[in-house]
Amino acid sequence: MTSFKDKLDKELGEVPRFSQQMQERILQNVSQQNKKPSRWQYPTIIIGAVVTILILIVIGPWKQVDTAKHATIVELAQHENIKQFTIAQNWQEDTFKAGRTGWILGQQAYKTDPETTLIADVLKKAVISQKDTNYYAYSDVWVEFDNGQAVQLKMFLNGEQLAFSDRHTNTFYKVKDDVTASAFIALMQKDGKDFSFGEMFTFLLIVLFLEWLLVKAIRKKFNIPKEPKYINTGHQRSTYIAMFIKGAILIAFNIYGWFLYTAGICVFLAVFTVDSIVIDYYYAREEKRHYISIGSFIILVPIIIVFIIYFL
Repeated sequence: MTSFKDKLDKELGEVPRFSQQMQERILQNVSQQNKKPSRWQYPTIIIGAVVTILILIVIGPWKQVDTAKHATIVELAQHENIKQFTIAQNWQEDTFKAGRTGWILGQQAYKTDPETTLIADVLKKAVISQKDTNYYAYSDVWVEFDNGQAVQLKMFLNGEQLAFSDRHTNTFYKVKDDVTASAFIALMQKDGKDFSFGEMFTFLLIVLFLEWLLVKAIRKKFNIPKEPKYINTGHQRSTYIAMFIKGAILIAFNIYGWFLYTAGICVFLAVFTVDSIVIDYYYAREEKRHYISIGSFIILVPIIIVFIIYFL
């Protein structure tokens, strides 16, 4: 052994191959590579993304209403042309369900000349009045003008009499032309949309059934086990956090009526699917469990698109 060491020292020399600084740097790099990434890295990114999207919903384009350039709706209609408007049935005075085209479900959009001319006549022939208790809320109307301004109008009916209020100024108007009022009332009643509980329930059953079939097929195809449900403690904690966020978002969406917004539907879909994909891929990609989440996402996207198109 000693002779072998002597020969080796003669070949390589007794001088250390690496300096003290180099040895310290090598040891530091090795220790950094041995550190495992945080189990909370991807779940935290998901939570941050979801919160950001929710903030965008709250300050979304349907909230942007500029009425600072006019004193009354009548003056605005007299000086500016109407580009488009939307109508949504709503019998509640304290809520507003109409908005920018393509952003709100269950509303009817109007862009052609006969309709825009009709609502322009309604606004021009209105006068400021005291609100009569005999009037009841019927529809919400969102109007956009060519100069980019938009107003929110709450429509009221009293038999064949038409009135509306400007939600920005809380000014109440009565339409003093029976022919124009009758024509606009007929337009609102003809194209009114509303959500049917039966349609929604049937749609939900179809989605759940298709998802069940797809999950069963994916498990059989890739031999994905059902148990154990969680790979480790990190997997379980991340799943529980995601479930808590889903529950909170579901409650918030119902309280604030965000399911009316197409962006709200997209966020709801993203929260309930994308987080599962990332968590399952991060913790259980060896067992291919994320295939189930990806499959659910793939089948839900076209169904939700069809749903949105149907109610737009």
